[in-house]
Amino acid sequence: MHPIEESLAKLGQLHQEGRGRLLAQPDDQPGWISVRQLADAQGPALAEVIERTRKNYPTEQLRPPAMLWFGHYIYPIQLVSMAMFLVEQRVPDLRADSLQVRFDEHGGIAGLAWTGRGFVALPGDPAADHADCEVVADRDALREALRARLIESFTPVVDATFAYSRLGKSAMWSTAADYCAYALMWLGELMGNELIGAQESRAFAAVPSLLSLRNDLIAVEHLGETHYMVNRNSCCLYYRTDNSGMCSSCPHRPLEERVEMVRKHIEEEHANA
Repeated sequence: MHPIEESLAKLGQLHQEGRGRLLAQPDDQPGWISVRQLADAQGPALAEVIERTRKNYPTEQLRPPAMLWFGHYIYPIQLVSMAMFLVEQRVPDLRADSLQVRFDEHGGIAGLAWTGRGFVALPGDPAADHADCEVVADRDALREALRARLIESFTPVVDATFAYSRLGKSAMWSTAADYCAYALMWLGELMGNELIGAQESRAFAAVPSLLSLRNDLIAVEHLGETHYMVNRNSCCLYYRTDNSGMCSSCPHRPLEERVEMVRKHIEEEHANA
């Protein structure tokens, strides 16, 4: 078995609910396309999935469903890539021809197939001598490879989304930066150590890039626990759909209101423990 297939299988064992996004090859379900096809300005794929999102979040405007779709698209890719980084200390191939996607009726990712076989790893990796492996010196270099590959993967999709909807590129990159932090924080919780997620979020953002957090994490201490809150700079524009309302983490909410929601979440977890 190829090292990337081994890594995907291991992640699937750790979190079986996400196995549909951990495929080494597309399954027999219809609708698979490459990221290159998705981002083709001359093709229909991007418009179709954004319009699916607009049906689920009705609005006469195009930018809100475009932003909601973009966030739903990038987050699973970030989760898998960062899980591989944290658990396997590897970075997968994220090139436009090396990642296949399948969308559900609402425009969200129903499946991810990691068809590329090139990967980045550390010198001590058991597969460091594999022909498809690029070895880097240390964890910082591996993190830099992850950052660079995510940016390379998202850039054509950002460009295509802008061309279709005129949604601002800086807004999309700000969303991508915030969602990187969310992904790392969630993975830290899944691994039983939220502090790992916080440390990696800050390390990931420490080098200036398109994926650098604009605001630092906020440590919310309550009932003897510390929860690290992503102080969002980006807005998913949900409040501008006909569904209205704001996300609990919406940057349009006052900061103290968002912090209080985190405290209430901690209280609910204690009550249900």
